[in-house]
Amino acid sequence: MIQNTLSKLIKKEYIKSIIYPLFLIEAMLLGAYFWSNAYVNETTKNALIEESKVHIKEISKRSATIINNEFKTISDITSLFQKEHENFFASYTPSQINLKDSAYSLSGTGVISNIQKREDSCTLFFSNVNKQMPYRLEKAIATEKLDSFYNAVLNTNANIAQVYFNSHDSMNRLCPFMPDALNQYAHDINIPTFNFYYLADQAHNPLKKVVWTDAYLDPAGLGWMISAIAPVYKEDFLEGVVGIDVTIDQLITNILSIQLPYTSMAMLVDEKGNILGMSKALEAYLGIQELTSHRYNAPIETTMSKPQDFNLFTNKTNLLAMSLSRILQENNGMSEFHGDTVDFLITQHSIPQTRWKFVLLLDQDSLLANSTKLKAKTNFIGFVALGLMALFYLIFLFALLSRANQFSNQILSPLYELIEATKKFKDKLTTTTIERSNILEINTLLDNFTAMSQELQELYDSMDKKIKEGVIENMETQKMMIYQSRLAQMGEMISMIAHQWRQPLGSISAITASVKLKQSLKKFDLESEQGRMDQEVFLTTSIGKIDNYIQFLTTTIDDFRNFFRPEQQQERSSLKIIIERAVNLIGKSLEVHKIALHVNNTSKNDLVTYETQVMQVIINILKNAQDVILEKKLENGTIWLYAYEENAFFVITIEDNAGGIPEAIITKIFDPYFSTKTERNGTGLGLYMSKTIIEEHCHGSLYVENTPAGAKFIIKIRGEYSAN
Repeated sequence: MIQNTLSKLIKKEYIKSIIYPLFLIEAMLLGAYFWSNAYVNETTKNALIEESKVHIKEISKRSATIINNEFKTISDITSLFQKEHENFFASYTPSQINLKDSAYSLSGTGVISNIQKREDSCTLFFSNVNKQMPYRLEKAIATEKLDSFYNAVLNTNANIAQVYFNSHDSMNRLCPFMPDALNQYAHDINIPTFNFYYLADQAHNPLKKVVWTDAYLDPAGLGWMISAIAPVYKEDFLEGVVGIDVTIDQLITNILSIQLPYTSMAMLVDEKGNILGMSKALEAYLGIQELTSHRYNAPIETTMSKPQDFNLFTNKTNLLAMSLSRILQENNGMSEFHGDTVDFLITQHSIPQTRWKFVLLLDQDSLLANSTKLKAKTNFIGFVALGLMALFYLIFLFALLSRANQFSNQILSPLYELIEATKKFKDKLTTTTIERSNILEINTLLDNFTAMSQELQELYDSMDKKIKEGVIENMETQKMMIYQSRLAQMGEMISMIAHQWRQPLGSISAITASVKLKQSLKKFDLESEQGRMDQEVFLTTSIGKIDNYIQFLTTTIDDFRNFFRPEQQQERSSLKIIIERAVNLIGKSLEVHKIALHVNNTSKNDLVTYETQVMQVIINILKNAQDVILEKKLENGTIWLYAYEENAFFVITIEDNAGGIPEAIITKIFDPYFSTKTERNGTGLGLYMSKTIIEEHCHGSLYVENTPAGAKFIIKIRGEYSAN
């Protein structure tokens, strides 16, 4: 149990009574402040998001309507463009065309082109893919009368990048004028193979209306664009296709630039999932870069569409692209996207004129920026309040502890004197006069202590003599018990030594008898050199054997003498050495009585202990096991001795197969003078002295338990580890 000084207890009570309640109240107030701030912020954020969903949905719808109107306007202009060309070809007669015009020339490759002779001139490029056809130059010159109309259409709408007419025989008239047409176009360009032509033919456009192309790379050099195209028929013959181009750059700048108070991004997607145009800010989130321009290293010879990365329906790597694909295919009017670094509100609306989709993405972080700033400010105010409160409590705690020290000193000064007086009384049993305090209860305690100390001193004087007499009597009893135990063990040890000596003494007797016999029978011819050598070898061998046996007897005597030496001190040893020496003393006795002893030692470290005393305990337990096995006349008597280390303890277990100790007496076997043997064979002190040795001398424990086979004694010694 942890004990505290009275001074600490007073300080603790001060803190618990004053600081803790104040701290709890302040913590509750701050907790309520932060919780309410978080709740209000979260509620405001959710309300703002819901309101923004309605707002952005309306903006998206309105923007889609505006874009649809823009495309309808361009479609209407394209229809007018279509009608003008149909009227032209209805009255076109090649034979009436004047060929004397220096603005047109035929190149060596068969390409017809023109130069800009007026400010409103348009480019004429007639490919050589059909150069064998008649009236090529006539058609080129005749269509020049449409240039003023081309320029009028071009200036009608800011989103129009260029207008053109492409004929079935690969003639292209395009406005505004291209000074470098001969280098820009492939001379054998086959225009009907391009999407801005074939999408308007009979197979793709049987209704002969205005249609819009996918995004493609313009052969005329204006980069990536989309076109509104319409067929031009003369009766049932397709003379060509008119088109109005809108570049991707114009599409983004003039059509997709939605101005909102928050960060927003827009994109236009066709029916196949291809991104026709998108805000530049979306590039980083989709992992692609919008194509607004192109470096023409060579003329474009076939339709070049946007790369596969621009198709949302086939993108399986970008999370935002896959989310947009799902939203478009499911036609969700309002959705949310939550990515690792950004959260979007996403709304989409159809463009009826083209059946494309207008998609608007709103960055939630920008939407909630003001709310986040407000929350940060309120949190900052809360943290400032928390810091001021902590500073206040530090100052208050310092003042409180100072007051507690003063109060505790007032109480504790006389108590400290009382403590010193009790120390002196404990050491010398002398009474001390203690200065009185101004506290009634403490003065009463001092008076009671003085009276008690006087009475105890008188009692001590009368008991001192009796205690000394009792100690002397107890010491004599203890000496007698040790003496009895030693006598009993000495008898057992003499019996063990007898078993140890029996074999070597018998061997010595046999060797001396052999020597006498050979001498008496004169087995060696001492007259010859060989006979004398044989006798010398025989005697040397016999004497060596006798010397070995005598050495063994001497070792046994030394072990016996060391076992009973009175002066014993702690020494460094190991369980291996202790067990081997114990087994050397009792092993022959067990062997004679045909009792099997199995030893298994896994202990590796040294320990500091009373080696001989531990040997005494082991031998005593082994001898008891032997006696029980012999008493029960077991034919397969077995003893198991295991040694190992467990945490800070060195453990020895000794178990036999003699059936165990009756439960009625198992708690008494360590009592002095308690024995299950006959009075002639047992003193009842062996286990008592063993337990005393282990627990009082070796600071360990000795206890017994029954197992299915027999009794199991467990010895635990707390020794000092020392790595080998």
